[in-house]
Amino acid sequence: MPADIEGLAAFGASLFHKEKNVTRLSGMQMIFTHQAGRLSRRLLIGLLMVCGVFPSLAQAEIWHSTPTGGMRDVAIAPNGLAWLTGKDGTVWVADNVFGSSFTQIEASGFSRISVGTEGFVWAIRSNGALWKFATNSWTETTANGVEDVAIAPDGKVWLVGEDGSIWFSGDQGQKFTQIEASGFSRISAGPSGVVWAVRPDGTLWKFVTGSWTKTSASGAGDVAIAPNGLIRFAGKDGTVWSSPDGGATFSQDEEARGIENIAAGRSGAWAVGFNGVLWRKLFSPQF
Repeated sequence: MPADIEGLAAFGASLFHKEKNVTRLSGMQMIFTHQAGRLSRRLLIGLLMVCGVFPSLAQAEIWHSTPTGGMRDVAIAPNGLAWLTGKDGTVWVADNVFGSSFTQIEASGFSRISVGTEGFVWAIRSNGALWKFATNSWTETTANGVEDVAIAPDGKVWLVGEDGSIWFSGDQGQKFTQIEASGFSRISAGPSGVVWAVRPDGTLWKFVTGSWTKTSASGAGDVAIAPNGLIRFAGKDGTVWSSPDGGATFSQDEEARGIENIAAGRSGAWAVGFNGVLWRKLFSPQF
């Protein structure tokens, strides 16, 4: 069950101001991979930024684990709020963009989850049925045998079937159309109508203008696309990788370990580990 977390400042001067005390927060389990010297420099530069000395310093991001556990999947709404499904099938929504606390939604038996541009929540039940949450109530759609769901920026609902097929709906789930595809397990939809999907063999594929292209990524387990087009994928080995160039190249996020499912948003990313622990990626100075 999600636990309340002390309020976090996600970026900007407020983060750097609080960073002096971050190692003293009980239960936060903050993970720092830099050496003590680098940490000291980070704190110093953070203070200088507060004073306006380095107003244009480049920004980087750091993963950290949170005390929230027992989770299965995570999605980020356009308003920045994180939605979660628990290993017990429950559904939760963050009370703020920092995820300092969560409220449980009346729901049970759900696994994968995604949130659309209009705030509609889409979730898959353990029996493969796709449900839609709007105006505080759940409605079952006609889709069944569903493995994964993703909502594109244009509002289209994309599905991966339990048989590896791929479907989409342009009318908020009233009807679904199958496209030519097979053997997929995970899906995410990015800007400009581009769709990304993972196969069980760990390969990552890109669907654009009606055709599929295999990327250079390997060992992928889950994929998420940020609104700006940044691609993130969680490897089967728990690592996290990202690509800012449309999947041409990928770089590893060295701080992330044990990640299973991942979601990408405008101000960072959320992820769930193999052990059910919720992770968050925050902004900090880059050296």
